[in-house]
Amino acid sequence: MGQNADGTYSEIRQIVARDVDMNNKIKMSAVFAIVQDTANAQCVEFGCGWGDLMKKYNACYILSRMRFEMQRHPGAGEEIVIRTWPNKNMKVIFTRYFTVEDLKGNVYGSAVSQWALFDVSKRSVLRPSECNIAFPEIISKEEPFAMPKGAMYSPEVFDVSKVGERTRIPSYADFDYNRHVNNAKYVEWAEEALPIEFFAEGNSISVIDIKYKHEISFAEYIAKPESNRSVKIECARDTDGTYCIRSILPEGTEGIQCIIK
Repeated sequence: MGQNADGTYSEIRQIVARDVDMNNKIKMSAVFAIVQDTANAQCVEFGCGWGDLMKKYNACYILSRMRFEMQRHPGAGEEIVIRTWPNKNMKVIFTRYFTVEDLKGNVYGSAVSQWALFDVSKRSVLRPSECNIAFPEIISKEEPFAMPKGAMYSPEVFDVSKVGERTRIPSYADFDYNRHVNNAKYVEWAEEALPIEFFAEGNSISVIDIKYKHEISFAEYIAKPESNRSVKIECARDTDGTYCIRSILPEGTEGIQCIIK
């Protein structure tokens, strides 16, 4: 499919067995991974893909937040259309949108995401203008929804209504070629933090909103003694039924904040 006249970029993907859960519904961790591949494909069209940025500027895209709202969940063997487009206002934190559709254009779900550019050597944030980021001059596609403002949840929820806690030691499969835990892996961790009964009862995630507060870089991780590599993942259920999830790094820093409905 490729670049479209309205400024969006689209690709057709087939869902395979590893993308779905026990109920044959696509996992949100798989959705996060798939849509970002399509986003990169559009960036490549304009000379600012992941490979281009690393080669020219030793920089990479960093996802700071993504909110996905799903109405339906396709299953294995189905073909889906991933559509993505950037917001025209390119600030230090810039916005990109996504939709997941069937082949007839019916929407399975939509997302809004926030990104930054990161200098890998200097460990500092860059402005898009410093890396000559360019996107379509005309973008007529409207945003599916705006990113909510304010805190996701009150920290006290973990004191009064915690429903689960586990530890996770990052492994080989969790780290990506930027040498930090991939953002889709954090979504997988959040899915695994939910009570198994949530999925056993046939439920699917209708909303997932995740903030990335602090990365886990491989260099810092491997320098720690093995006894100090565990990440604590806590899950609580708020009074409205929303699941609140956070990760706590060994030094006590919050890694992610997440809500799931």
